[in-house]
Amino acid sequence: MAISILRHILSFIMLAGLQVLILNGLDINSYVNPQVFILFLLLLPVNTEIWICILLGFITGGIVDGLANTYGIHAFAGTALGYFRYFYIKYTLDKEEIERDMTPNIRNMPRSWHLFYILISTILYHCLVFFLESFTFTGLGSLTLKAFSSGLIAVGIMLLVGFLFSRKTTNV
Repeated sequence: MAISILRHILSFIMLAGLQVLILNGLDINSYVNPQVFILFLLLLPVNTEIWICILLGFITGGIVDGLANTYGIHAFAGTALGYFRYFYIKYTLDKEEIERDMTPNIRNMPRSWHLFYILISTILYHCLVFFLESFTFTGLGSLTLKAFSSGLIAVGIMLLVGFLFSRKTTNV
């Protein structure tokens, strides 16, 4: 248990470092700003309680907000993602899978489920971030394009990271 918690803390530090030090510093164009640190939230064990998901979403988003000077946008979106994640897992997985304390990574779950989970969660997160950042519905097409392009690039990076660093867990 302590090793699992330590592993999650270490993964957040690495993902937040990647986010703040590398990805936020890239100036590809105004339509690409992938947020990959959310992979930390998405790869929490499937039986994580809702209050832990929400709290960790708020804390991790707040840390990234503090490092990137984004004034609570990521804290809000992380909190919403923690809430969404809990119910998505609850309604798309069997009760037996949830009770096994599995990590919803690419090696433990069916590839189609994992891809859809990462895709929907990431697009939702990016939509929240970019709409809160602009705080207007003018230029809705531009905001949607930015959210989807950043989200799709983030999904690609997250799948690559997930495939490289995930291990198969069989807690029966």
